[in-house]
Amino acid sequence: MAGDSKTKRTKLLQELERIRGSKVLVYFSYTPLDDNILLPLYSQLVTIGKTEKIDLFLHSYGGAVDTPYKVVTLIREFCDRFGVIVPFVAKSAASMVAIGADEIVMGPVSELGPIDPLVKHPLYKELWIPVQAIRYCLEYIQRTIQENPEPDTAALVLSPIINKLDPWIIGDYEKALKASKQYAQQLLASYMLKDQPEKIEGVTKALLEGYFSHGYPIGRREARDELGLNIIEATGDLWNVIWELYASYDEIMEERDYASVLDTRRGE
Repeated sequence: MAGDSKTKRTKLLQELERIRGSKVLVYFSYTPLDDNILLPLYSQLVTIGKTEKIDLFLHSYGGAVDTPYKVVTLIREFCDRFGVIVPFVAKSAASMVAIGADEIVMGPVSELGPIDPLVKHPLYKELWIPVQAIRYCLEYIQRTIQENPEPDTAALVLSPIINKLDPWIIGDYEKALKASKQYAQQLLASYMLKDQPEKIEGVTKALLEGYFSHGYPIGRREARDELGLNIIEATGDLWNVIWELYASYDEIMEERDYASVLDTRRGE
């Protein structure tokens, strides 16, 4: 049964490569994207070798601040053109990877998301939180005090929260936000919007500040028409293969209780 499943995925990857004229890498994960991906990714790329076009089949809910930039630059060492295929979800840090591509392939249920990378909680090491959360907390405190008819009383009520806000942590989170902006601008300027530099500032601002929900679904039409990203709409055979491949990986993740998979058609 497992062999049949692997054979099916291999055939789907071959068909996707044929349609796209590329070599396809799969990163399918339910855990935060971080630097642990880099060495196995490099090994896969060495196996593929230098090639004209690489597509990253990407399913991820996001992750660390610096990793997406490293992933993009590493993949581009091995290809002339880089595409990202989003079967379902590529959020936050994964959206950062996507804007580092030359084109993003999306279907009717594909979603990008706001760039709101995750950082580890300073006390609860297994907990990852969006960096925007600390900013919203500070804004809430400031607004509550300013709008309250008795600001001193409001400050007293909020003091337990205020006392837990370590200035070093606040500074580190603010640094993460600034780093996200820098990475987004650099990736857009170098690749996705290199011929439309006038759009870079607006797209970066929208992705970093334009959405209040970490999980906001940016569909293919919004990504194309409102953000101006280079979106390829997957239809017909292309979308059928993408979705069938997604379902196949989703199945193996559940059956084998995998947290993440980095795969090509050359092995599992």
